[in-house]
Amino acid sequence: MPEFPEPVRTDAAYQYELGSCSRCRRNGTQVTRIGDITSGDGETPLWPSRECVQELLTRHERTMERMDTRPRVVQLARIQAPRGVEAD
Repeated sequence: MPEFPEPVRTDAAYQYELGSCSRCRRNGTQVTRIGDITSGDGETPLWPSRECVQELLTRHERTMERMDTRPRVVQLARIQAPRGVEAD
């Protein structure tokens, strides 16, 4: 019976597909495109693995903590229901 690759999972921030990690060089792993390196000669897409994305996010959080800067969280205003109408 043929072996099928692990299904590609999607989380809230990234969509993953099977490929090669541009950071750790693993092949046949879940990767997502996070941007490009651009120079006068062209662009190189960045496709880190799920594990490398997590490591990059952890490094980012630690850097923000050292800088005593936290990302701003935007909260949407609550819409009040008109009088006599119950909100869901």
